[in-house]
Amino acid sequence: MKICMKSSSKAIAACLGVLIATTAPGLADDTLPGEGKTVQPARPNWDSFWFGQKIVDIGMEQLGYEVKAPMTLTSAAIFTSISHNDIQYTADTILPNHSAYYEETKGDVIAVGPIMDPGTVQGYMVDKVTADKYNIRYLEDLRDPEIAKLFDQDGDGKADMIGPSVGWKGSNAVATKHLKDLGLEDTVHMVQGEYNTLAADAAGRYASGDPIFIYTWYPNSTTMKLKPGVDLVWLQLHDAALPEEQMAQYKPLPDVDGCADNPCNVGWLPTVYYIGVNKEWADENPAAMSFFNSFEMVLNDRAEQNVKMQNGEGREEDIARHAQAWIDAHEEKFNAWIETAKTAAK
Repeated sequence: MKICMKSSSKAIAACLGVLIATTAPGLADDTLPGEGKTVQPARPNWDSFWFGQKIVDIGMEQLGYEVKAPMTLTSAAIFTSISHNDIQYTADTILPNHSAYYEETKGDVIAVGPIMDPGTVQGYMVDKVTADKYNIRYLEDLRDPEIAKLFDQDGDGKADMIGPSVGWKGSNAVATKHLKDLGLEDTVHMVQGEYNTLAADAAGRYASGDPIFIYTWYPNSTTMKLKPGVDLVWLQLHDAALPEEQMAQYKPLPDVDGCADNPCNVGWLPTVYYIGVNKEWADENPAAMSFFNSFEMVLNDRAEQNVKMQNGEGREEDIARHAQAWIDAHEEKFNAWIETAKTAAK
């Protein structure tokens, strides 16, 4: 400070040098790690976790990234696009359901997290009225042609079960194995197409008093409307019959609403949620990776937001408001994730 009080040219030069030396690090500290970088996220063509995607996108914006509006794509298209780095990340990637996509794109796409563990319960459900009337408790009960034809929609005598979308490789592998290994191929037909459309049709048939049989998970737009234990019940499996790589991890799930037994043998692994990220981009963006690794929420956060959407708050602006409300409710934790991410970039 004394040198800055002097008026000689040398003293002034020295003073400026001190100021530059002491202020330059501060200027560097003010530069956000994502500044000058644009990212393209994606979200799947079902909306039950779009608000989680929005929370992640807001965090990326706070790190300085310019975040484009997420592209809405099928799971297959998302993984392909991430592997090509056309899309950098997606927040709604699911294991074990998406394991086949990871296998196809390994080396280019990585799973970061988990961000929600445990995630959703998944399996087979039928309407409670039919289950109670005919004492249907197990998937294997559908071996009985008389039970199966209760769920027949097209008159061929087989139960018509709404299955996973055609492109959902992991889910399809499990459902197909169940029908084959449990001797159900002669009595159960798996109806496939665009899942959300088929599930909405099933909900409409239920509202008309018809029996329904559906592969599903909780929570989603169907099971938030038709509630487990009230409208729908889970079918258990005597034999889980999962693919070999999943059997080692399988165990019955405790406290499953809408299941006759506790623990409940749903025959599926619960889902665990991750952020799918392009590996090359990840290596170049340590701040984003720090944030992704820190980010987490619980299943009830998702379920509560899904209820709001069911009650008419499903527009983009509603989802953005829900995301910001979640951030506000977890402000201290969220801010800590951001600060830690900023440090990771140095």
